[in-house]
Amino acid sequence: MRTERVKTSGITLLMGAGLVISSMAVFAQQTGRTPATNNAYMSAGDVERRAIAEGVSVITEIELEDRLAEVEGRDAQQRKVELVIDRRTGEVLQRKVKQARFGN
Repeated sequence: MRTERVKTSGITLLMGAGLVISSMAVFAQQTGRTPATNNAYMSAGDVERRAIAEGVSVITEIELEDRLAEVEGRDAQQRKVELVIDRRTGEVLQRKVKQARFGN
């Protein structure tokens, strides 16, 4: 089993991400599938873009493990978000959201 961890600085570059996400959405609408085709796995960058499209604005960790990717980060309301993404299809298999704790 191959596991790869990708740590980010906590700051996600959003310039140009909207264009990438838009083009991914158009591709998916036109073809009915995600850009990861021919049994290819999504890269860490692809997983990051998918998480951003799901509303994760600050990504703190991406763990790639065979066919699955686990993403941890925060959404716009500063809630902790954890996603499990299928690296072949881009489908979000699991989503956990924890309420933000203010004052701690």
